[in-house]
Amino acid sequence: MVQCRRGIAAIAILVVSSQPAAAWWGQVHSHITAGAISHLPQPLRGFFEEHSDYLSSQAGLEPPGSHYIDIDNYPSFLAGTFPRNYDDLVALHGEQYVRSQGTAPWTFAGQVESLADSMAAAVDIDDWEELLNAAAAQAHYIEDLHNPLHLTRNYDGQYTGNFGIHARYEGEMILRHFDQVTYSPANAEYLTSPLDFVFDGIDEHYPYVADILAADDRYKGRPTTEYYAGMWADTGEFTLELLQKASEAVAASWYTAWVDAGSPMTFLPAVEGDFNGDRYVDGADFLAWQRDPNVGELTVWKANFGNGSSPPAATNVPEPSGLALVAVSGLLMLARRTR
Repeated sequence: MVQCRRGIAAIAILVVSSQPAAAWWGQVHSHITAGAISHLPQPLRGFFEEHSDYLSSQAGLEPPGSHYIDIDNYPSFLAGTFPRNYDDLVALHGEQYVRSQGTAPWTFAGQVESLADSMAAAVDIDDWEELLNAAAAQAHYIEDLHNPLHLTRNYDGQYTGNFGIHARYEGEMILRHFDQVTYSPANAEYLTSPLDFVFDGIDEHYPYVADILAADDRYKGRPTTEYYAGMWADTGEFTLELLQKASEAVAASWYTAWVDAGSPMTFLPAVEGDFNGDRYVDGADFLAWQRDPNVGELTVWKANFGNGSSPPAATNVPEPSGLALVAVSGLLMLARRTR
């Protein structure tokens, strides 16, 4: 595990560009990122909504690095035995070869880990605004990994007579049907393993490469409008599904980083009487005061009890026991009576 994390950390800052960097066109990236925000739980969603314009515009820019993996250059992928661990793959093929084939899955996994560290270290809104660029780059990467043409050596149809398909599929075709791109409601899910999440997605999305090339063969040479109408008829359904899943993946990656950071809410305004820094005044703050009365005045806690933003449902406060529980219960009743 330690070796794997070292490999991921190294890849997260690696800049490789043997394949053209163009991905879903900028407008599409921005659209996916903006759509992802609605999948987040509160209060995290509120923070991202306040910065939606900036975040989505940044996600539309090309961050450094390789936003792809030519996974069909590995015979083990086609055989179903591809090793997902970076160090294991390097041991088989050498690091130079692995890097030359694109390292997006490991870069993304490293980004989630790094974003979690930044969220955990953030102490106020300024720190959170500083990490928006990293969140946007992370979004860009996982969005690209939902593009089938970022998973193949034949990314521009150069080996099959489909030259130029990359831009035609991921850009022009989608923009001509952009009014059909919407995102259904979904709840961000926690990713137990961001790396496995990526590779499970690759297994699911890679077969669409053949479908895209087949549609291009079917309609190329026809008038432009007819070509793109035919391409959309043949590939539009799964393309919309890929964009939906990309928006959910972006939200899941942000949410996972937040949970791994301890679900901090330091992006919210400070609240008087909040002795444990979770931006909500409740019984947990009395326990903090009981452990260290120097954190503040108990009268301030009583006066502000219930103020602030309620913690997310997943946040569990350790249950007090014995006399502490009795004391908290009594003080909560007093706090309610005096408000």
